[in-house]
Amino acid sequence: MTAPSSRTHVIGAGLIGASIGIGLSTEGWDVTIEDADAEAEALAHAIGGGGALSPSADALDPELVIVAVPPSATAAVVAQALDRWPSAVVTDVASVKAPIAAAADATGHGDRYVGSHPMAGREMSGGLAAQGDLFKARPWVICANGAGRDAVERVRALAHALQCDVVEMEAPAHDAAVARVSHAPQVAASAVAAALGPLHADDVALAGQGLRDVTRIAGSDPRMWADIARLNRPALIATIDHIIADLEDIRDADDVGEAVTDLIERGRVEVGRIPGKHGGAQREWTPVTVIVPDTPGQLLRLLTDAATVGVNVEDITIEHSPRQLVGLTTLHVLPARAQELARALADNDWEIAAP
Repeated sequence: MTAPSSRTHVIGAGLIGASIGIGLSTEGWDVTIEDADAEAEALAHAIGGGGALSPSADALDPELVIVAVPPSATAAVVAQALDRWPSAVVTDVASVKAPIAAAADATGHGDRYVGSHPMAGREMSGGLAAQGDLFKARPWVICANGAGRDAVERVRALAHALQCDVVEMEAPAHDAAVARVSHAPQVAASAVAAALGPLHADDVALAGQGLRDVTRIAGSDPRMWADIARLNRPALIATIDHIIADLEDIRDADDVGEAVTDLIERGRVEVGRIPGKHGGAQREWTPVTVIVPDTPGQLLRLLTDAATVGVNVEDITIEHSPRQLVGLTTLHVLPARAQELARALADNDWEIAAP
């Protein structure tokens, strides 16, 4: 267990704030939480996200304050927290860092502000979706922004208590990176999904796993992403310009096939740089696709049969048939074990769609 901070206060009882509260409380930290929405605050207390507040939050004397409010409000709340608690280290969890660091510096107390960004979340929002282990094994970026060593170490202890992988970056570099690995992918996924608009429902039913993979995040909360886009506009626009230039090259090419080939080849190189299992280099897995009846217990039986063979399933994807009560369940395994697994599953009466 990481040595707890004796007094930690969370401002904001949504998904991230409540999850932090639960996680730290589980680790033995003394946590309080507040939210402008009384019902959200009460829910956070009920699910273990923070102890009972003092009659006045201003009467608290926290050593660490964690601001977990919507991105558009973060800079103002960080500035207020630095003023409210003159001895506290203040951090936040917004996904854009440079504008908030500038607001903290403007208060004259920037030495007590440490920017941070846990790279975790869920497709659901609000305290009801909170999980104490939401951040486990996820990157937690720390942007020191000129803060004192003790302040940085206090935020580092917070990340370690939540079992995160700490990454230190400068705020501008962080914002440029997340524009490419997080913010632009959201915009691109939503654009691909929006392009389905002219299609009839029967046409959309032709969608395969590729479309599902590309558009999985297209159902995100637009209000939160509007805030992020406004805060990180320069880096986001630079990334979108890059993507548009590649698409324009395809649109304007004399040989569209050659242009697509070039883009896909460059994409193959770059996707290979995305961390794989346990943060290591990506490895090539071989898919074994099985037709699984869409009835209770069948997926468990499939995975149990795979385990009986001694084959480790590295990843799994499920594609449901639009007109039949079956799913195409693909088990991704080491290439050397794929044929062995396919034969064993067939012997156990599974129908193999694509070994």
